[in-house]
Amino acid sequence: MVSPTPPASLIDRLNRMAGGDFADDAIDRARRGTKLRVTVACVAFSLLLLELLLARMYPFFLGDISAFIAIPVAMFGLSLGALALHLKPGDASPRWLPALVPALLVTATLCFTAFFLLFNHVFNITHHWWQHPGQDALKTTVLSLVFVPVFALGGVILSIAFTAGARQVGRLYALDLIGSAGACLVAPLALQLMDLPLVICLLLGVLAGCTTYLLSAARKPLLGLLVPLFAAAIPLSATQLIFTERPDPEALATTYAKGRTVTEVRHRWNAISRVAVVQLTNEKGKNDYRIIHDDGISNVFVRKYRPKNLENPRESSVTQRIPFIMDNTPSSALVMFAGCGKDMILLDEFARGQMDITGVEINPLVVRHVSRPKRDPWNLQPFYNRPNIDLRFAEGRSFLNRDDSSYDLIFLGTNGAQHATRTGHSRKFLDTQEALGSYLDHLNEGGVIVFNTQSFLNKHEIFKRLFEERGYPPLEECLMILGRKPYKPWRVHRGVSAVVKPSGFTEAEVQAISEMWTQVPKRPVYYAPGYRPHDDLNALVEDPIDLDVVVPVDNRPYDRMVDFEAFTLTPTADQLKKVPYSLSWIKIFTALLFATLAGLTIVAFYLRGRGPAGGPRRLPPWLAGYFLLTGIAYMFAQIGLMSKLELFLGNPLYSIAVVLAGYLLSNGAGSAWVGRRQARGQATPVWLPALASALAVPLLLLVVDGVLLHLLGWPLIVKLVIALATLFPLGFTLGMFYPIGVAMTVRRCHAQLVPMTFGLATLSSVLGSTWAIVAVINQGFRSIILQAAAIYVVLALIAVAAAALARDDEPGAHPDAGA
Repeated sequence: MVSPTPPASLIDRLNRMAGGDFADDAIDRARRGTKLRVTVACVAFSLLLLELLLARMYPFFLGDISAFIAIPVAMFGLSLGALALHLKPGDASPRWLPALVPALLVTATLCFTAFFLLFNHVFNITHHWWQHPGQDALKTTVLSLVFVPVFALGGVILSIAFTAGARQVGRLYALDLIGSAGACLVAPLALQLMDLPLVICLLLGVLAGCTTYLLSAARKPLLGLLVPLFAAAIPLSATQLIFTERPDPEALATTYAKGRTVTEVRHRWNAISRVAVVQLTNEKGKNDYRIIHDDGISNVFVRKYRPKNLENPRESSVTQRIPFIMDNTPSSALVMFAGCGKDMILLDEFARGQMDITGVEINPLVVRHVSRPKRDPWNLQPFYNRPNIDLRFAEGRSFLNRDDSSYDLIFLGTNGAQHATRTGHSRKFLDTQEALGSYLDHLNEGGVIVFNTQSFLNKHEIFKRLFEERGYPPLEECLMILGRKPYKPWRVHRGVSAVVKPSGFTEAEVQAISEMWTQVPKRPVYYAPGYRPHDDLNALVEDPIDLDVVVPVDNRPYDRMVDFEAFTLTPTADQLKKVPYSLSWIKIFTALLFATLAGLTIVAFYLRGRGPAGGPRRLPPWLAGYFLLTGIAYMFAQIGLMSKLELFLGNPLYSIAVVLAGYLLSNGAGSAWVGRRQARGQATPVWLPALASALAVPLLLLVVDGVLLHLLGWPLIVKLVIALATLFPLGFTLGMFYPIGVAMTVRRCHAQLVPMTFGLATLSSVLGSTWAIVAVINQGFRSIILQAAAIYVVLALIAVAAAALARDDEPGAHPDAGA
């Protein structure tokens, strides 16, 4: 537990350094007010930036865990700090701030250092094929809780600030939200321009600047100390000597190592993933190179471009050769998941350089790592510069929506996230029914779609539905499934190659593809027109459409659900051998961990709460319920919309950052509006934001589904503005709830209980976020958003009823029931 009270002697000394602005006697209220506002804005900015960094870091450090776990981590820490302050006897004093802000800087530095030390020397990386739930649970618990002290200190600082300005909390809360929104806008840009260690230095630099500003009387000595420290830290960070992870290279590339020596050549973070180049050396000294994303969720094979191969293509590349042994040779191709161009190079070789090829890759670091202006060991720049080659950096669905071209061949490279059986990985909008329909829209008559080593789970059911809608021949005439190992039912759902030709295969095409494929040892044909050796697979392809089968759609882009029924805290050895079960297990465990921590904290602090002498020890149950209910609904709406807008914006971190920024900026406006009313002595009734939110949530959902998803092809900067404008009305109403609750607390109880309101509000966010990040996988984004609307409807009804009762209440009734 973080102690909220610095030593008295330290308080006095630091207050003198702060120019006496925070002293309880002879306070210059105007100066204290300015420093309070600066402190709130800087601390909020730093905490939100840390939360976004964790959202980017956790997919690498914790393996198969949602980036959204950063939200409950942050909220749990904030709540602990606020409630610890509530337990402290006596009043919270702004005199502590000159001591607490420097303590936050030191704590953040130590926590980052501890995090990387623990990862590098204790836990290290968990590859997606190496799932050990017991070990992963310990690793998740420790590494996710490392930063709780930072957020807890932040909760103490913000609670003190809100308590000091309780009667004008709307304005301070608005600054909190605006500072947080600034971090949302800075984080993606910073990660695009700088590597992770430098962004960490940026975060610490903001806290250092705030410390220097607060301790104005000691500004010169502080600058003399901090400037040299950062002058040393920045080059050390730039050269990846500090704040840098050092994963075991063999674990990072375990499925590709196969006895070879693995070396990580270079790596860099950006807003999409951690991108590493690894070198694999065999016993003869021959090197092979791959680009690894995050914890090995996917990889990119780096292939050298050799113009002479246009005359003699590599016959061993059988999947890329398939379109060229069919009746009609393709003249144009679209390659999805293009990486740095391996599949494009092979297709170009088989086409003898006569085919127009467009590739789509989401992460530009893939190319920057292997092809630099003055260093191009794989000779890739001459390939990219070819007139028939066009490599685009874009999110796949956004590209498809703005691309008017059609193609003879659509080639889908290995989709690592899906192939790795990721349960809750939301970067999967290219595996949904809408995505497969978009592929068909971009296909010329007689064209083919080739899936290279992908799971075919649910795709057969999706294509049956799409083929019937479009009047194509039955799927059994248009599909070939090609295995890489002897047939097992689960292998169809893990990694196969498949060819889909909507116009139907000819007998000659089936024979040519089958003969070429089976020339490679142990590569059988699983299914083809006229070739049906496996009864269970035949049924999957040939049975009528089954509308009871839940397929991935944009509203729920997951092809594997979380298995709640099979979950147990002590899984058996047989269960642990199944990778999908292990991935589902760790996600449920993480949600239970934070929900349990939040629940126990609420019970412990509520039972042991203490207030000022002669005042109440805790909030009334109805008021505590208000903060819990509004916080849970807030997270349901936030996470649901964040997930839906990920498709619109085309990037997970952009989605988190923009939704949070939109929410926080509009929350700040709503909070400031309530604050101005409070300053004029006007109360804002609870039913007003509750009813407005109940109406705004479904309306916003209609806009997102009915309008925004038709604008995927628009430029990113325009989509960012549209997303922010779309979120503003709902965010404005949601920003009213907390200051209204604080106002009720001040009027009915005591201002000294404000820290408890902040603690309960943030703990409710832990409960809401932990349920939402798991529930969206099974229920979909829309369901979670509508659950938020239902809560606001209930809250509005309760508030209206309470207001009606309060008008006729006898003396002694709750005067704030309708407020």
